[in-house]
Amino acid sequence: MAVVTESTLKASLKSGKLDRVYYFYGKNIAYAEMYKNMIVSKTVKKGDEVYNLHEFDGRYFDTDEFSNACDALPMFADHVCCTVCDLNAETLAADILKWLIDFISDLPDTTVLVFYYTSVDVTDGKRYPTPKNKKLMDAVAKIGSVCDFQYKTPEALAKDIDAMAKKEGAKIQYEAAVYLARLCGCSTIMAENEIAKLTAYVNGGEITKDTVDLLCSRQIETTSFDLAKAIARKDSHRSLALLNDLNIEKTEAIAVLYAITASMVDLYRAKVAFNCRKNVSDVVNDFGYAKNVAFRVDNAFRDVNVYSLLHLRTCVQILVETDVAMKSLKTDKWVLLEEAVVRMLNLK
Repeated sequence: MAVVTESTLKASLKSGKLDRVYYFYGKNIAYAEMYKNMIVSKTVKKGDEVYNLHEFDGRYFDTDEFSNACDALPMFADHVCCTVCDLNAETLAADILKWLIDFISDLPDTTVLVFYYTSVDVTDGKRYPTPKNKKLMDAVAKIGSVCDFQYKTPEALAKDIDAMAKKEGAKIQYEAAVYLARLCGCSTIMAENEIAKLTAYVNGGEITKDTVDLLCSRQIETTSFDLAKAIARKDSHRSLALLNDLNIEKTEAIAVLYAITASMVDLYRAKVAFNCRKNVSDVVNDFGYAKNVAFRVDNAFRDVNVYSLLHLRTCVQILVETDVAMKSLKTDKWVLLEEAVVRMLNLK
């Protein structure tokens, strides 16, 4: 009964152990919902949902309805299951939050309660949960389980992708699965969508990297990293072709700028680290890369010896200047972005 990892939670549920209350959040919203569904299936028999399953939308939280449902006795079963989706504690008055914390600390033994988040960020974009959400989370941790579902590494998600493909009667090469995971930014939901398309296409056959390239949309981060590499190598033809692809896809110029900047900073860090005889692990640890994006540093190190440190540094400066221009000038943002790319390509 505390903050647990996904593997610990999985093992606990597999053993049949149920806590009284759960709190699921994090970037990997597919897993938050998946484990909520898993708990529902373990506590409520099919056909008994009308009696023993009570689902609440946290945006319209009603304390009376909630307390009545949680206090209800199960009908012809061992448990009542109550789920609350996207309850942002920051929107609750102080007295309501205190009531909720006191209430869940004294839940009936026959009630299993799940708070889960699919469209509310309890951290508000920061590293840690906001104060009120942290209070609710801590209250849950005292008697139940709290799990932060973060994106998996490409290698870990590749195993899930392999299982998804097999479930649909197809196979996928390991290299293709890792490639797809990276292409999807390690998002389980995106991987599921792409696998549905890929398995339908191969119709029981094998999915290869070529199949992924043929059918799957490249994410802006992936294309932007290729663009940053092409700029760093002063490859004008490929740079302008990739920039044109992003424009045709109607990607917002400022989003492309941010993605290119992030990729260029990865290359710059890798080059500096290489010159100082540091390795990938040093960069990942020193700059706090999450596990699911650590492969960006691997990619940056791959051809680091062909890049000029001065060129990379100047490119970063141009991108910063372009960011300021986009936010202060009325000039079309795509024009400013194209000018920035041309400037970087023409550096001596």
